[in-house]
Amino acid sequence: MSLMSYALALKNLMDGITAINTTENVALQQAHGRILSQDLIAQADAPRFDNSAMDGYAICGLARQTWQLTDYVAAGEATQHIRLQPGQAVRILTGAAVPQGTEAVIAQEDIQLEANQICHAGPVKARQHIRFQAEEYAQGHVLYKADQAINAAVVGVAASQGMTHLSCYKKIKITVFSSGNELQPIGAVLTENQIYDSNLYMLLSCLEQKYYTVIDGGILLDQVEFITEKLKVAASESDVVIISGGASVGDKDLTKVCLAQLGEMQHWKLAIKPGKPFAWGKIQQAKIFLLPGNPVASWVTFHILVAPALNKLAGININQALPQQVQAQARFTLHAKQGRQQFLRGTISSENGQLYADIHAHQGSAMLANCALSNAFIIVPAQATVQQGQSIQAIYLPLV
Repeated sequence: MSLMSYALALKNLMDGITAINTTENVALQQAHGRILSQDLIAQADAPRFDNSAMDGYAICGLARQTWQLTDYVAAGEATQHIRLQPGQAVRILTGAAVPQGTEAVIAQEDIQLEANQICHAGPVKARQHIRFQAEEYAQGHVLYKADQAINAAVVGVAASQGMTHLSCYKKIKITVFSSGNELQPIGAVLTENQIYDSNLYMLLSCLEQKYYTVIDGGILLDQVEFITEKLKVAASESDVVIISGGASVGDKDLTKVCLAQLGEMQHWKLAIKPGKPFAWGKIQQAKIFLLPGNPVASWVTFHILVAPALNKLAGININQALPQQVQAQARFTLHAKQGRQQFLRGTISSENGQLYADIHAHQGSAMLANCALSNAFIIVPAQATVQQGQSIQAIYLPLV
């Protein structure tokens, strides 16, 4: 089987994913991080009434320089009984409804108060410092489209509309395994040539999002019967199964063999570095992802391939689901040509409006430490060299 390019692999993978269409009403307090399954429609105007944008004085009579103070209004207080006449003013606090007859609000720091009279020497602009009804949006306006991830601001807007629940896609259920007899869980006593399993914990951490329900599947031993039984159970109970290790060509890389027997393997071997032994497929309705066993390769392929697929499966809009790519100016020179597209760990920084790309010194596929210091993958095409100062493509990594 020939090596597949990253662009084609991502396209084929995303084309084969459709959002899980089961939905549920989620209490607003638990909605953060979930995905809207239907448009969020404004139930009322925002603002709901004309109100003051700051602490100050509502005045009637723009051409005047003095006004008689007649009343006081705080947020939440009724103003229907007040109607300003020319030359009158009302002390008003931020958020309070402006009385009838108000032509503008003057900030409190811009006036002088003498007994029951306020004075302002400068010009007053009509309608200044007033937030008008429906200025932000009107009742019936589509606030957020379906497929939008719900963040704290969306929760706040929904609360301002009096909504107690939001219609969301159900959480994706994901089981995560590591593969290999050499792996031991944290806390175990290591014997000769054993190592602690880092991939499992890393991938579980990558999946700590509100729209996933994540199951720690543990370590798959290098035994066909053991792997087969574990995959059968996981596929019957989960929407997605993610496995690191077992996708290469070694005698003990049995996961790929078991997947081919149980279900369908759609492709493996990609023209990328790191991450060549990456595969995906399915067992019945469950999506299966086989990631490389090397920690960096597992981390890279998760972010550039698995995460976008999971985003789409969870219901996120395709434009938001795909990796965020940018152009930056290389601050390094790379002469070693590679036959595969490289995803180098590095940083994107901004100086005077220009984005710059730097790479870390150690780029080995087992060297995970500098991944924590990276905010981007710097992309080097196959057979390419990079000269300092040239434009280069990069993929931003999540902040956490």
